[in-house]
Amino acid sequence: MFYSKTITVPANTARGAFPDTRIYLMHGVITKVIFRPRPGHHALCHCQVYHRRHQIFPSSSDDDLHGDVFPIEWEEWYEVPEKPFYLEIVAWNDDILYPHTFDIAFACIPRWATVPYAMAKAITEIVGLLSPKRIFTRSK
Repeated sequence: MFYSKTITVPANTARGAFPDTRIYLMHGVITKVIFRPRPGHHALCHCQVYHRRHQIFPSSSDDDLHGDVFPIEWEEWYEVPEKPFYLEIVAWNDDILYPHTFDIAFACIPRWATVPYAMAKAITEIVGLLSPKRIFTRSK
């Protein structure tokens, strides 16, 4: 399943002043995270993602997601094993003139699908290691 949300943070919004936004998920594993700031942010709008009052994205509590135009995305493996099945988005905006909007999305697979997914990934990596690669070719 793919879960996404568009969030607009008003101008001059301090950290903690914007109401937390929730994204409801299913019981499973988050396998991909995508954060896409809209053009014009100039790294002034910030975002952190929490699960059960614990910051999970980015994993360091001093960091936050921010940027301008270019999406930030990565492969992840975060299990959501028990309730609550939602993530809290904490956002703030340091720009004193303009509101800023960003999109945030998560790919989540059911828990029962993790074993075939992990097996397929492992087989792909093993085949990649075992396949012969030609570095030099001989021509006569």
